[in-house]
Amino acid sequence: MMLATLRSCVALAVLPALLLIAVGATAAEPDLVEQGRRMYVDGVRVSGQLLQATQNGAVKLSGTQAACVGCHRASGMGSVEGSQPVSPIGRRFLFAQEGDLVMANMDGRRGKTLNQTHAPYGDETLALALRQGVGMGGRTLSGVMPHFALDGHDISALKAYLQQLSSDYSPGVNKQTIRFATVITPDVSDARRAIFKAMLQSALVSKNSSTAPRKRYMSSAASFVTQTERRWELQVWELSGAPQTWHAQLQAHYRDWPVFALLSGLSDSSWAPVDAFCQAQQVPCWFPSVGVPSTGDADAPVAYGLYFSRGVTLEAAVLARDLLGAKVNAAPKRLLQLQAGQAGAVAAQAFAQSVRAQGRSVQNLALTADAGETGLRSALQQVRAGDAVALWLDATQLQWLAGMTPPSGVKFYLSSSLTQASATKQLAPEWRTAVQWVYPYELPHKREANLAYLHSWLKLRDLPLVDEVLQSEVFFALNLMTDTLQDMLDNLYRDYLIERAQDMVSKRESGKAEQESRDRHTLGRAGRTVVNAELVHGAAVADASNAVATQRRAFALGDSTGTSIYPRLSLGPGQRFASKGAYIVHVDADGALVADSDWIVP
Repeated sequence: MMLATLRSCVALAVLPALLLIAVGATAAEPDLVEQGRRMYVDGVRVSGQLLQATQNGAVKLSGTQAACVGCHRASGMGSVEGSQPVSPIGRRFLFAQEGDLVMANMDGRRGKTLNQTHAPYGDETLALALRQGVGMGGRTLSGVMPHFALDGHDISALKAYLQQLSSDYSPGVNKQTIRFATVITPDVSDARRAIFKAMLQSALVSKNSSTAPRKRYMSSAASFVTQTERRWELQVWELSGAPQTWHAQLQAHYRDWPVFALLSGLSDSSWAPVDAFCQAQQVPCWFPSVGVPSTGDADAPVAYGLYFSRGVTLEAAVLARDLLGAKVNAAPKRLLQLQAGQAGAVAAQAFAQSVRAQGRSVQNLALTADAGETGLRSALQQVRAGDAVALWLDATQLQWLAGMTPPSGVKFYLSSSLTQASATKQLAPEWRTAVQWVYPYELPHKREANLAYLHSWLKLRDLPLVDEVLQSEVFFALNLMTDTLQDMLDNLYRDYLIERAQDMVSKRESGKAEQESRDRHTLGRAGRTVVNAELVHGAAVADASNAVATQRRAFALGDSTGTSIYPRLSLGPGQRFASKGAYIVHVDADGALVADSDWIVP
């Protein structure tokens, strides 16, 4: 059966070699490689002129429009243009020797496929392919492939660059293992730190126990042949001291133990030093749980940080949009904001920028740690009916409100990510009903089905539900990494990891949610059914020892719309933030969250 599937996979291979070059005996000169890189990434020829090309016989392309990276991506692993796969052109694909087995997953709709074997291109046939779109044996290449105006120097430079593109595994990877690290900044509380580490440890043990040779079910002929399953190794890098010292600490950790990626992560303050380290080392920063992610360098060819959302800066923009965007007649008389701490300052700055962009101003008051409660009491005495006040406070700082009475006729707003969402229960009753929250998560009654597998996973491993937002983010990050690595097969390059995540997050969410809904419906109908399935690499569904009550409840949850605490996640090429909006909510008399707005995307 497996051999038949493999033969079918070979027969249906759809990865034509657009460019195939003979491997030189010696490495290319660094200057030549750099000239090729400029052509590939920037669309600049060796002469300094802009690259010129024609696509589909008519469309003129120039400079960055004609650059190879636009279709073949930074990794050289290709992409999909509409329904047309764009083939990999990295070294392992261009220079595969006869008999080598090289695979790529170009299009999720077509599955994982083997590359076709072919004779290597020489300089003349390479030039013919690039200039006229004529491949080996006179085959006409796809019209998606541009015809370039190149001279011999250009072809030599591009050849030199492609010879080293995605030629070896990225650091942290070998045939047996793949190394990760996770980072915790010193501001994190002991409780959040403990549950975060417990989840990572449990998931790591579970994943590795299912990766023993021939123990893990292979989902395709491609994964069976290449044996791409690897054991995971993970270190926890716990930082200390001031943020200015974090970069040096991270460099020391990385020097001693190079990793493929930073997997998840935890911070309640600024993440910018960690993001900057990842960008400098070209190490993927994979969906950490942070309230203040870095926006990164907009001009960087690859953004190595991927995040759930923009955190407090997103919430600030959502609040400004809700107060001013579509409510001109109902806009508050005055806008005020009270901030405390580093994260609060970031939120206040983002809110002020969003408000100014809509032609309004906001009065700002920074509260110090020493005089925070006193300053807050004094500021509230100046608030008048008709005002709107943003309180950029964290869960600890909310205690300053104890004993104070909220002024009547004033709208108060809090950040869910700053207060870690659970602070609604910590507020005094008079404040609990006086404030609204910017809420970047799915509403509790809607997300129950989405998080059913998480809750079963926690119960199966005797892990408490301490912080649903944090734990769901960690669970998602681990499972998405597993799925993405399976999708990458043996092409373990960091740039490709980022590209595959950007391409597959929304498709994966849709497919996973549908599968989980079917699983729960099956369990609900079956009653006491023995569950011998795994979510991803050991993230098991609750087994039949609990079965009847659990399965009946699972059936009643309804269909999943996603697999995370966010209502929708999606990424595209170059994007860093998977969730783009938030609700405005309030707490009713029964303590339930009620939406006061639709999902707002600023």
